[in-house]
Amino acid sequence: MSFADILGQEKATAYLKTLVQNGRVPGALLFYGPDGVGKAKTALEFAQALNCLDPQARAQGEACGQCAACKAIRQQTHPDVVFADFLYQARLTVKKDFSSSSYEEELEKELARQQHINIDTIRDITAKSQQKSVGNGWKVMIIDEAQSMQSAAASALLKFIEEPPPRTVWILITSKRTAMLRTILSRCQPLAFAPLSREHLEQILQDNHLETRYPSLCAAYGAGSVSGALKADEALALLQEAELGPNGCSPQGPGQVAANLSRTLTAARQEAQAVLDVLLQSLHQTWARTPDEPTQRRYAATLQQLEKYKHSLTRNVSPALVVETALWSLDGISVPIFDRENNQ
Repeated sequence: MSFADILGQEKATAYLKTLVQNGRVPGALLFYGPDGVGKAKTALEFAQALNCLDPQARAQGEACGQCAACKAIRQQTHPDVVFADFLYQARLTVKKDFSSSSYEEELEKELARQQHINIDTIRDITAKSQQKSVGNGWKVMIIDEAQSMQSAAASALLKFIEEPPPRTVWILITSKRTAMLRTILSRCQPLAFAPLSREHLEQILQDNHLETRYPSLCAAYGAGSVSGALKADEALALLQEAELGPNGCSPQGPGQVAANLSRTLTAARQEAQAVLDVLLQSLHQTWARTPDEPTQRRYAATLQQLEKYKHSLTRNVSPALVVETALWSLDGISVPIFDRENNQ
C-alpha cells in the first residue's frame, strides 16, 4: 500500500509525504474529519513511511511496504509504533492468557463497554513513548477517538505532546475536533480529512471486498464515509421490510423493521440511528424537489419529527419503539429510498 491507495485525501497525503521527504515532522498532529474517511489508515501509512528501511522509497515520501519495518507496522507489531484505540484499551483491561478459551469472549464484552480513553491507557502509551527506539526511524504514537479522552487522561497527555523526545510524533485522530480540550488542540498541527465522494466510496467498498447488498445506494447514503456506507447498507436491508410505497409503509412494515433490530441495546440503537439517517436523507431530497408549498410544509414537519426521534435515541428509550413510531409517522408520505435516480 502507498499514499496513492488512500482515496479522496490527496491534500492530506501530499502534506505528509512532504514531511517524510524533509524529515521535519511536528511533535503532534491532529487528524480530524468524519468517521470512516481514512484517518487511521493514513496514520499507519505515515508511520510506515517514517520508518521504512528503503531509502529510495523514503526519498519519495513513501513506504516500500515490503521491508521488515513496513510489515511489522502493518501487522501492528512494531515496537516503535503504537496504535491506541478502544480495542487496545480493552486488551490492557483484560489481563488474561491469550490462549485462554474465554479470552476472546471477555475481550469482546470489554470492548462493548468502551466509551472513553482513560488515564491508564494514556500512562501506558506515554511510558512507551519514553522508551529507547528499537530502530533508527521514528516513534509514532497514535490515539484514535482522541475526543473521548477523559479530562484526567488529556491532562496527563499534555506535557508529552508539548515537548516530545527527538524523532517522536504523536498523532491524535478525531471526528469531533470541537469536543477536545483547547490546550490539546493548541499543541497539535491540524490536518483536515474530507468526506469521500460517492465514486470513491464505491471503489473502496469494492477494492476492500466489503460485501454490501446495495453497493450504489449505500454509497449514496453513506455521507462520504466508509463506515457510514456500511451502516446505511444495514439500514437499507431493514427498511426493505417496511415495504415503503407512495403512501408510506405497509401495515405490517414498521413492526417488522422494529422486530428485526439486534437484541443488544447498543447495536439496536446504532441500527435505529442508521435507519433514521437514511430516512432523513431520502425525505430531504424529496422535500427539495417538491414544487408546491403545502406539500413542502408537510415534508418539513415530518423532517423535524424524524430529527426528534433521532435525538430520543440518545436517551433511555427503546430503539425498536423509536423506529416503529418513526415509520408510522410516514403515513401518506412518499419516501423513495430505493429509487436510484433519487440518489444520483
